[in-house]
Amino acid sequence: MIKNNYNVELERLNQIQTVDIPHLKRVQMIVKDRVDAHSYDPIIFDHLKQLPDDSDLPDDLTQLRDGNNHDTIQNPYPDITVENNVTYELGRKVRYLKIFRNNLSSNRALVYMHGGAFYGGTPEDTLPFLTLLATKFTGVIYSVDYGIAPEKPYPNGIMDSLSVVAEANKSFEKISLSGDSAGAAIALGVSQLCHNLGLCEIDKHVLFYPTVVHGSNHQGCLWDDHEIPIKEDQRRVLHNNYTQFKQLDSIMTKYYLNGQKIDLEAPIISPLYAQPLTFKRVLVLTGEFDPFRLQDEAFVQKIGLAGCEAKYVRYGGLGHAFLNYVGKIPAVEDALNVSAQYLNENK
Repeated sequence: MIKNNYNVELERLNQIQTVDIPHLKRVQMIVKDRVDAHSYDPIIFDHLKQLPDDSDLPDDLTQLRDGNNHDTIQNPYPDITVENNVTYELGRKVRYLKIFRNNLSSNRALVYMHGGAFYGGTPEDTLPFLTLLATKFTGVIYSVDYGIAPEKPYPNGIMDSLSVVAEANKSFEKISLSGDSAGAAIALGVSQLCHNLGLCEIDKHVLFYPTVVHGSNHQGCLWDDHEIPIKEDQRRVLHNNYTQFKQLDSIMTKYYLNGQKIDLEAPIISPLYAQPLTFKRVLVLTGEFDPFRLQDEAFVQKIGLAGCEAKYVRYGGLGHAFLNYVGKIPAVEDALNVSAQYLNENK
């Protein structure tokens, strides 16, 4: 897509307003479909169409972690600073990246947890989209290098992230939490601990395609891809992606626990079962064809029915991990614009 068409599509997405969805009560929802509705974005489709029928995801950490990035920090924005820091709060030693606009004066901070299925990912992976978010967000971003499983199993990632929240809380009045995929689940665990420990009350939650439940029934309603409208000539690709993610769901839970006997319905590890009133303001952003979409909708529905502020934006044509396509797919930049606007609101 040439840049001019990119900007036209970005402007079209920006104009789409809230709609009422009958099965999501008391949720402010925006459906940002593609012009070619219920079909994959071509970039996403080209990637996923290579999945074979009945694919077998290798349970090998070396392969699963392929692509983890601890390379030199890349920052294309001259007005954005990226610092490499360490905190020792709560008796832990945790590295984090601090990302902020030069000469910014603010009382807001956003603590971000990267994705990676609990066993992968790094803060450096977040820089392509968090540096762009920093150009729009009127606050400071902390991207956490939490300990990953199985070497640092549950709840290490949550406790490491809580340490960085304690660090941010020393300097900022309003602390929000964010993350993508597994990182969003960690953010929801951290939020509960912040409340229950009396550390601070989280202002807002910005969750990109979160996984919110472990040990769910893969034949049940949270994983039924037949519930997802899609053009028939692409349904096989959707089904194959769901099949792959069912395997991933089991693999990541296995590594996250690393042999521990844990109740998978405990709210810290599976936020779908948490007391929804803990999460006072929530924005969930998900792709139309993300295999976690149905659990995301179940989660945001609980938040809305509890009387909390629940906002949900669903992007047509996108699958999981769409933040990795920043600068390539206009909907990704739109998602960052929506997130910044939400975070910047005075409430």
